[in-house]
Amino acid sequence: MRYDKLSPGLLLAFQDFVSEGEAALITHRRSLGIIAPKSVIKPTKSMVFIYCEHDADFSHLSQYGIEINQNFGNIRTAFLPIENLEVLSEEAAIQRIKPSRKLKLRMNSAPQAVQLSNFQEKTGLTGKGVIIGIIDTGIDVKHPAFTGRILRVWDQTIPGPGVHEGRYGAEFAGEQLCISQDTEGHGTHVAGIAAGADAVYGGVAPEAKLVIIKSDLQDTHIADAIRYIFRVAGELGRPAVVNLSVGGHADAHDGSDSLSQIIDAESGAGRIVCCAAGNEGNDNIHGQANIPGGRSRGMRFHVPLNQIGMVWLNAWYANSGQLEVSVRSPNGFVTPYQKIMTQGNPAQSYDLPDSQVEIVTPGPDLANGDYNFFVQIRGRGRSLVQGGVWQLRVRNTAASDTILDVWTLDDTSSVFFTGKSVKDAVKIGSPGCASSAVTVAAYTTKVKYEDIDRHIREMGLELNTISDFSSEGPLRNHAQKPDIAAPGAMIVSTLSSNYNCDRSMMINSQFVVMSGTSMAAPFVTGLIALLLQRDPNLDPTTVKALLRENSSIPGKLPGTFDPKWGFGLINTDRL
Repeated sequence: MRYDKLSPGLLLAFQDFVSEGEAALITHRRSLGIIAPKSVIKPTKSMVFIYCEHDADFSHLSQYGIEINQNFGNIRTAFLPIENLEVLSEEAAIQRIKPSRKLKLRMNSAPQAVQLSNFQEKTGLTGKGVIIGIIDTGIDVKHPAFTGRILRVWDQTIPGPGVHEGRYGAEFAGEQLCISQDTEGHGTHVAGIAAGADAVYGGVAPEAKLVIIKSDLQDTHIADAIRYIFRVAGELGRPAVVNLSVGGHADAHDGSDSLSQIIDAESGAGRIVCCAAGNEGNDNIHGQANIPGGRSRGMRFHVPLNQIGMVWLNAWYANSGQLEVSVRSPNGFVTPYQKIMTQGNPAQSYDLPDSQVEIVTPGPDLANGDYNFFVQIRGRGRSLVQGGVWQLRVRNTAASDTILDVWTLDDTSSVFFTGKSVKDAVKIGSPGCASSAVTVAAYTTKVKYEDIDRHIREMGLELNTISDFSSEGPLRNHAQKPDIAAPGAMIVSTLSSNYNCDRSMMINSQFVVMSGTSMAAPFVTGLIALLLQRDPNLDPTTVKALLRENSSIPGKLPGTFDPKWGFGLINTDRL
């Protein structure tokens, strides 16, 4: 095994598989691209990104059940039995293997707040001739807001021959479109904001055509979906904008992650990607510490009692530092300090009386040259992780000071940093940190609404300001994100008939209220579709500059950047 080619998280998953078998991988399914077999006679598989030589030929790996989804490119996606990960690591043309990670969804006064009606009336733009790609939970094909405008659906979640970009899932068109359904409702709602056609609750670009990907939200599959949408649009000779109302924090938060790099590589003239900033504005998922040269520091984080089966910490620091890592449990048990390991296996396991701790401290990551260490904490045997205040202990053996950034990884944000460790910034992860992507924060245009039963519902947000749940930047490398803000709180849009929706969210039988940067992103996606109708050759740099120039933060000079607002709320009337 070439341990140096495996990212820290993937290495831990493989180690658990080798030592404990299939059962150890249950908790890795979401975070590390692990797919459990549907039959006992089939192997557990893993989805990964591979960094390799551009023209490398991996066709011979099919004998090991390893499927490479692209025939060329420096970053490709692959699907393989996890037991053959060692075979993949031994390929000379491969420099790095990183796991796929399942991203999270970033869950009508809005148009008036940004002068959209004035802009539409003045220009007559409707999105006609433009493709809007939605990568999400699918779409309700039968909803009248989309009649006649859905060109294709690639459902990645069902068995089928797949498409050119990946031999999995099934592609539908025409009468077969309705085979794919949106049972979660998120994708239908997002599509309606960007492109729904309705007299009352219409979307921004009501004449744009739609290409829909129902995704399992693994970022390898999202990467394949981006390539698919741009290929389809290219074959039709139309510009395209892709909406990604998803995100995660298992990356470096600087745009060097696999999905962000693929977005940057695939974007260009008439090919734009729009991303949600994230909904962790109120969550202390990020900790930061400045460790002086030759000194030690501790970062405290809280684990709830009897709730968590596994805790992960994703930590990054500049390559000028040299940190040694230790973990202290709530009962005072401590692991030894672990150094950076560039030879052999950088993953080490420690059995404490109240927990099992694994720490991976490899050499610099090839994507950005920085150090990434990974900590995994489990309970003893079948016990849950010990609740209470834990401490990440770090010792700087270099002469210069080192800034350490750490993110907790769990679906509920129930593991959080406390005290001086909390850093209420740098909470925009992949894919929102992609340099070429338009990253959108949420602005509150509505604080209450009347539901289908005529009950008044309130969310407790402050009207006409940035939504407090909206994740803040900048990036870890100080790049300015988010780009702009758009309406994202209590947005009324299309309701999937296959989604078992709470009546308190419903406006009527066809429309529902949702909030999140998931809702802000498709607003800007629709707006970009209008701009592409006007100029099909707009590239990401031009689009981002145009949007930033026509956005502002209340009470501040135009052009002012704020980590929460970006460059401010978009004013479409001036575009």
